[in-house]
Amino acid sequence: MFGDRPHSYPQHIGFLLVPGFSLFGLTAMLDPLRHANHGSNRELYRWQLISEQGGAVRSSDDLDIMSDTGIHDLAVCDTLIICSGYDPHARITPGLLGFIRKQASHGADIGCQDTGAYIAAAAGILDGYRATLHWENLDSTAEAFPRVNLVQELLVVDRGRFSCPGALSGLDMMLYLINTQHGNGLATMVSDGLIYTHKRAHSDPQRTSLQKRLDSRNPRLVEAVQLMERNLEEPLRISEIAAQLQLSEREIERLFRHYLQQTPSAYYRNLRLDQARWMLQQTSQSVTDISIACGFASLSHFTRSYQQRFDKNPSRER
Repeated sequence: MFGDRPHSYPQHIGFLLVPGFSLFGLTAMLDPLRHANHGSNRELYRWQLISEQGGAVRSSDDLDIMSDTGIHDLAVCDTLIICSGYDPHARITPGLLGFIRKQASHGADIGCQDTGAYIAAAAGILDGYRATLHWENLDSTAEAFPRVNLVQELLVVDRGRFSCPGALSGLDMMLYLINTQHGNGLATMVSDGLIYTHKRAHSDPQRTSLQKRLDSRNPRLVEAVQLMERNLEEPLRISEIAAQLQLSEREIERLFRHYLQQTPSAYYRNLRLDQARWMLQQTSQSVTDISIACGFASLSHFTRSYQQRFDKNPSRER
């Protein structure tokens, strides 16, 4: 798909809308195609919205978007892009997986947007491929599907599979498609029409740098938080973090209080609780397994800490 001019025009692209898909992510992919058609005075691209049952599909914004057709009324797609958002594991049905496998077996180019790679991986069509998805879902998806080479990038193209992590990266993906198929001139015209002048590399990070998130350029603070983020399941002692940074415990305490207005222990605990909350909302793992994965020695300690931070029992997140 990328780099190859279609044999005929318009090029047909199907967008498979999974309930909970991001409306912003969808329009970020559709608008560049519309602008490309307008800028070239030719229908280069034609798109179709597909759903499992046909009819309306509710987006993550709680807006119902009408699909053009259901999967049972559609034979084969040249290109299919799976669009999903929150809770991809909860959206999977046998019919959905069967449809995706059918398209793959007929040689369709298959793309994934936001968390679409989770569903494609569940269908078994990403084994041995590189792919990406939203950073929040990356680690859990990698653990669930070890045969998929998941990377935290803005765009991955690997043979007949391509993926982006959602939101504005869909715009980057479509600009790259237009560029490789129809040249930089048209792609630039489209990006100017969309007032999008910053070209991002495929390998650019999905998240804001840690320095910006912490609002601090203090290298020791950044290194300390990086160590914490890399060691959630088996938390380090604050003394171990201080030793790795060649600081005393008192120095690291002052560092966190000065820049983050909390102790390093409290910050570390909140990191683990935030991760636990995401796992409760986005995975089907048990509360006990999640408490262990987030470094809590006992379920009672986890439940007590969770209630103190979020004012609710962890089981109520589901």
